[in-house]
Amino acid sequence: MNLPLNKLIAEADRCVVCGLCLPHCPTYRKTGSEADSPRGRIQLMRAVAQEILPNNARFTAHIDLCLSCRSCESACPNNVSYGALIDTTRALYTPQTNHWHRLAKPFIRSRLLATSITWPLWLLQQLRLTGLLQRAFPPAKSLPRLAMPQRWKTYYPTTEPLKGNVSLFLGCAGSALDSQSLNDSVYLLNKLGYHVHIPKLQTCCGSIARQMGDAEEAQSLIKKNAACFNPDYPILTTVSGCGAGLKDYLSTHTILDICAFLVKCDWQHLEISPLPQTLYVQDPCSLRNVLHSHKDTYQLLQKIPEIDIQALPGNNQCCGGAGAYTLTQPAMANALLQDKLDTIANRQLTLLATSNIGCSLHISRGLRAQNIHVNVCHPVQIITRQIQLSERN
Repeated sequence: MNLPLNKLIAEADRCVVCGLCLPHCPTYRKTGSEADSPRGRIQLMRAVAQEILPNNARFTAHIDLCLSCRSCESACPNNVSYGALIDTTRALYTPQTNHWHRLAKPFIRSRLLATSITWPLWLLQQLRLTGLLQRAFPPAKSLPRLAMPQRWKTYYPTTEPLKGNVSLFLGCAGSALDSQSLNDSVYLLNKLGYHVHIPKLQTCCGSIARQMGDAEEAQSLIKKNAACFNPDYPILTTVSGCGAGLKDYLSTHTILDICAFLVKCDWQHLEISPLPQTLYVQDPCSLRNVLHSHKDTYQLLQKIPEIDIQALPGNNQCCGGAGAYTLTQPAMANALLQDKLDTIANRQLTLLATSNIGCSLHISRGLRAQNIHVNVCHPVQIITRQIQLSERN
């Protein structure tokens, strides 16, 4: 949550400057600069808040370079709330008004608009004209192969013995660029005995606006979501970045990653086709450091017979696909991405699972650029495919 100025200073004072966070910080590992480390940034935040240092371009540069991966929180012996510190600092001192923010804002506010833009993108892919689009709009290179856009119903009832009700959070990028994972989530939840509710008026989780220092917009989005979701039903997310933002700021509701919910369900009546293959799992920072449920992904996938599940080496380091970071800080985002690509290439893997659309888009783009053929998909897609294979046999 955003902090009042006096609480920002008090929270910053709780940092004992021990340095245990340093090896966990992706930007510090790349630059070696204290100002690009968690403890260094905290000292800068406090100094600017106390007007000891000026709020100038150098300060903004060090704050902007932070990925908000929150790895430092997991390492901090004093449990300093770094996420609240960086969110508050961006809102108070480094609000961004760059062209990416202005371009994204209408799509963040309107999920319908975000989804509608996928129609021409999907059509261009069907006509094999994506090269034309990429030349006109380079960020389009990050786009995956899109499914046909769809209109979501507000209610998907189960035909199995009823176990309960859940809400499904669609998100902006998730609903526009990864509708397959959402469809598969509905399928699995219905199979496991749950009615699925998808409120029509739900909107963006607010994380992108918060990352850009637009606290007013982020809070407005959170209020809209709070008003339309039933607090009696857990909100399930297929995008861990959305889940992290909702968990931090939507305190009236229970927020769970889809895998964390599914792994606790009763699967005894479902047959799952074997998958005799090695599957590597990439842990999104938001899943490891905020939702703290990355282990549930492995447990869920272990339900597939004969599968060999491996954690992608370097999972404790960010891939660089942190929301809008790939657009606002491309040099650092690509440097962190290269570490992941090198790891993937060295292991010659063919299947990679990740629970965050930002990670998936970022890694997939890098793989395509280097002509490395790896299938990157959400864990629910993998287990759904094996269940459907079993049904067809």
